[in-house]
Amino acid sequence: MVGSLLEIRPAVPADEATIRRLLARSARPCVRSWWWEDSLGAETFLLALADGYPVGALLALPDDGPVAWVRLGVLAPEIPAGLWLDAVLPRLELPLRALGARALAWTDVGGWTGEALRARGFSPLARLVTLAKDDRSLPRMPPDIPCTVRPARAEDIPALARLDHDAFPPPWWFSAATLERIRQEAACFLVAERDGLLIGYTEARPADHGAHIGRLAVAPPFQRQGVGSLLLRTTLSQLWKQGVGEVTLNTQEDNIASRRLYERFGFRPVGPRIIAWWRALI
Repeated sequence: MVGSLLEIRPAVPADEATIRRLLARSARPCVRSWWWEDSLGAETFLLALADGYPVGALLALPDDGPVAWVRLGVLAPEIPAGLWLDAVLPRLELPLRALGARALAWTDVGGWTGEALRARGFSPLARLVTLAKDDRSLPRMPPDIPCTVRPARAEDIPALARLDHDAFPPPWWFSAATLERIRQEAACFLVAERDGLLIGYTEARPADHGAHIGRLAVAPPFQRQGVGSLLLRTTLSQLWKQGVGEVTLNTQEDNIASRRLYERFGFRPVGPRIIAWWRALI
């Protein structure tokens, strides 16, 4: 059994191999939704050690807007989550506020941090459901959706960031820098355009199982006009041409319109619901 204290220090570039080993051996599902290697050395990237041995790593960063998200969270199975949180959370408050964040959010992948987060003042932000599709059926589409779909270009990114902010509330915003990084690494990144105006976009990234659709956004004035269906159909078709088998995505459990769209395309829920938690930064 570990002692009652953990040593916490910033993770530096020399720790990359150590963190990779920790990720490989952890029996707990890990939050890993960011390019964490790029942030080694940041004040909000913390390594936890017990008796000098690395047992946990946590990276929290804002992207755009007032909410910082945990981008990497991994902990050795022998370390209690509460012990770890009590050691790392106080170290994050001031540096995250200096970066403009006013709240910290955490996606509880695997469900092993939820009760410890609740005990430390976090509240549920959203329940997320994972949907998957492994067949190639497609629903019928209206013949005259008045827009065109094409690959995203670098010059589209500023307009897409504005569209993203219009389509989603602040906890979920992407910055222009993040969208450009996604564009460069995506398996498929498409925009919907009408009369020269960008009215929607979708992006899908490579995943171990095939591909994961990370975003499907339509500007509010153009929703419920078939734009999302056209983007989704075109994305799936392009992924299939690349040989992708299974396609997954996440959506909020209470987002009925999105769930109906995805279920019409044959996506079905897989795995347990995931709770996203958040807490104001003091």
